[in-house]
Amino acid sequence: MMTRHLVTATALLLLLAACGTSAGGTAKPAASTSPTSSPTSVSASTGPSTGLSSSRPKEVRIDGRNPCELMTGQQASAIAQTLSSRQYVDQTFKSPNCMFEATGAFWNITTVVTEGFEVWTSGKRQGQPTAIAPVDGFPAITVTRSGDEARCDVAVDVADGQYLFTGFEVSKSFTDRFPKPCDGARAVAEAAMQNLTK
Repeated sequence: MMTRHLVTATALLLLLAACGTSAGGTAKPAASTSPTSSPTSVSASTGPSTGLSSSRPKEVRIDGRNPCELMTGQQASAIAQTLSSRQYVDQTFKSPNCMFEATGAFWNITTVVTEGFEVWTSGKRQGQPTAIAPVDGFPAITVTRSGDEARCDVAVDVADGQYLFTGFEVSKSFTDRFPKPCDGARAVAEAAMQNLTK
């Protein structure tokens, strides 16, 4: 009986020693595979960096700005014959919004003063952010959503804790009469930024 216990104890010690040795041996492969696949590199490839904010040419505060005044009648007509515009508080952003309507499409300008541009690049807001060329020199992204090809939004980083947000949506039967949604949202953002930076 004593011999059996001794054999069992010896086997257990050998097993523990083997585990200790194998753990040391597997550290190298784990370290060698990490540079090729890291969360940082995946994140960087799927969305723009929050470092975009540092490249603003200046800070443009949008507190108290009326979004309906950020697009002139002439600018709106360049996109489409506008039927109406109305201002209200956007409940998603708790910020002033202006909606412009045309037959078959609508677009909006929101002066977001309740959060910073980084909510999109950090994933706090739903949507797929994609870095695009700056709008009037300011960092910008498009925001699209899976399954909603009729709409596209553009966010422009204008100041710490604030950003300009424009959206453009086209009815399916009118797609041949209007710009593609992301092109339309960018055109609206460009018009608004021209008036913001005057």
